Amino acid sequence: MICACMVKLKAKMRILFTLFFFFSIHLKAQKQIAITVDDLPFVQELSLKHAQESTAKLLSKMKQENLETVGFVNEGFVYKFGEIDARIALLDAWLANGQELGNHTFSHQSFSKLSLEDFKIETLKGEVITQKLKQKYGQKESYFRFPFLHTGSDSLKKYGFEAFLKEKSYNNAPVTIDADDWLFNKVYMDAMKSNNTTLMKSVAEKYLKHTESYFDYYEQLTQEVAGRPIKHIFLCHANALNTDYFNELIAIMKRRGYEFIPLKVALQDEIYTRTERVITTNGFSWLHRWRMTDKKKTTLKDPQIPSDIQALYEGK
Repeated sequence: MICACMVKLKAKMRILFTLFFFFSIHLKAQKQIAITVDDLPFVQELSLKHAQESTAKLLSKMKQENLETVGFVNEGFVYKFGEIDARIALLDAWLANGQELGNHTFSHQSFSKLSLEDFKIETLKGEVITQKLKQKYGQKESYFRFPFLHTGSDSLKKYGFEAFLKEKSYNNAPVTIDADDWLFNKVYMDAMKSNNTTLMKSVAEKYLKHTESYFDYYEQLTQEVAGRPIKHIFLCHANALNTDYFNELIAIMKRRGYEFIPLKVALQDEIYTRTERVITTNGFSWLHRWRMTDKKKTTLKDPQIPSDIQALYEGK
């Protein structure tokens, strides 16, 4: 009798363990994120050599982490006297290292400040070099990202450009989580130029802490908007700060249980088929766009930039 009870108990425990195991795997799989990098070839570099060394360093770290990312290119940044071939080589390096390239327009101008036709021209000019490189490596996906996440300041521009993207077979690349790294990087670069390594380290530590706060914020906002975990799309920039602290940035996501996926896989989430009808001169996460389209309010507060970093950014 005792033996029979023990057998039943063990059987139940095996079932419970199996259910717990698969439930844990399911929860882990739900936390997924695609990494995207804007403003290629590189921004705010000290020199071409700095851009070359930083690009090699960043791509090496991506390889170590086994990441498949998309780098969004501003081809206007390539055209620097005497450096054009070298800067095209920086873009080639992304593809040679197994990453993808997307269109971020030619000169990174705000759609809010351009006409629809001028913005179309900016987009067409922004794909000349990139398309040739993609053909070289057999890359077929075409991704577009709006500079400053400005998607159109009136209905004619917004919906007119959406039709243009569809006509050109571009996949729009939304953003659900970003990091304010462009602001921190400006302060970081100022410290680098003055060889203030103490300030550089302080800026980096505050950047990473701020990014972690953003993950807390956006994960809560996701629950309010979608009611479930989604496949997130993370935005950062090709700059010195992210290059030097890329492993630490990725470690934040790993600690939070994220699995890294390609942008193509992230876009398969149903959330990205949702309509967003927000017309504004501003740019922000698609989580807010969906929230505003659904006329939902939130009491969540955006993480604030540390006051000392903000003051240094403003030159005070």
